[in-house]
Amino acid sequence: MTTNLHNRTCRVSRRRAFTMVEMLIVIAVIGIMSALVISAFSNAAQDTRRVIARQQQASVQNAVNAWVNSTSQQSGLAEARRLYNLAGTSKGRLQLVGGYLDDATLAHFLNPSNTVKDSEVRSAALKKTDQYLSLGSWSSNSYPKVELR
Repeated sequence: MTTNLHNRTCRVSRRRAFTMVEMLIVIAVIGIMSALVISAFSNAAQDTRRVIARQQQASVQNAVNAWVNSTSQQSGLAEARRLYNLAGTSKGRLQLVGGYLDDATLAHFLNPSNTVKDSEVRSAALKKTDQYLSLGSWSSNSYPKVELR
């Protein structure tokens, strides 16, 4: 009778505990789920940087458009093109149209720690995505473009 009672007690306690295989499966599932969550957050951060880069490109393009409109009304389109091309580099052209950007944005782009070359205009966000803005020369049969590279 004592042996029979002992067997019942052992069976009951075994049924209440997790087996090693069950524990390993739970740990594996938790590991997979955490990897998916971490991956989703890192992709979201990269997507946010890309959106910021596009917004900055649009902001500078709007400044160029406003400068071209204003200068061409005062001096003519040919003179506006000549002045724009005389600025020479992307950084010089940004300074030329900088009056149409707010001071903080212009200072952010002209911050020496962001600039690698005068032909590249960078912000901290663009630096993180390894991109830059290029303000190319303005030919007679086109319009000045701000390109994100």
